[in-house]
Amino acid sequence: MNTLIIDSRETKRIKSATKYYENLDYKVTTSTLDTGDYLFNDQVVYEFKTMQDYMSSISDGRLFRECIDQTEYYPYHFCIIQGSNYDLKRALDYSNISMRQYIGSISRLNTYTTVINCMGGVNLAYYTMHTQTKKCLDNLGKVKQFKTKNYNTAFNILAYTIPRVSSIRADRIVETLSLETVTDVTRLTKEQLLTVEGIGENLADNIIKHIGASA
Repeated sequence: MNTLIIDSRETKRIKSATKYYENLDYKVTTSTLDTGDYLFNDQVVYEFKTMQDYMSSISDGRLFRECIDQTEYYPYHFCIIQGSNYDLKRALDYSNISMRQYIGSISRLNTYTTVINCMGGVNLAYYTMHTQTKKCLDNLGKVKQFKTKNYNTAFNILAYTIPRVSSIRADRIVETLSLETVTDVTRLTKEQLLTVEGIGENLADNIIKHIGASA
């Protein structure tokens, strides 16, 4: 049977997470974890942050220490950021963090762990952790991870914060459309994206939907 330990400090989500994973036949327990918030099968660990939590934890550097600790204890480790485009924009508005700093923090985290942006509700985050854990335990690999930081801000937005946009696709978009800044990305149109090799209707719609948070 698959197991899940939920950190006891996850007070707001313990009840809903327990119910969700028990319905998937996990044996769920609650304990105080040394690192991480969700530990699957003693191998796959997730640091769970809402958008607002994420902004707070990068301001004081706490998140970076937490994610480094995860790499020392477990073979598979992730930071999952949960929230909608509206949540992201609101968190940016109410914090001292700029969009550039937000993207830069994700770039930095991705040099030693893997960040998953879950642009939806909490149940989508639970589902994402479940499916990603299965991939890890079945040796099917992890989500995209970038070993080096790209100093082109437009690339960072596309590659690090938008689902389904790989580094190769981000490179093609940036090069084809000569993008460099946050403003360049937020002004993108579907018609422009469709001129890029490998970008179809569905992916163009996905990109336009997600860049609304940066506007």
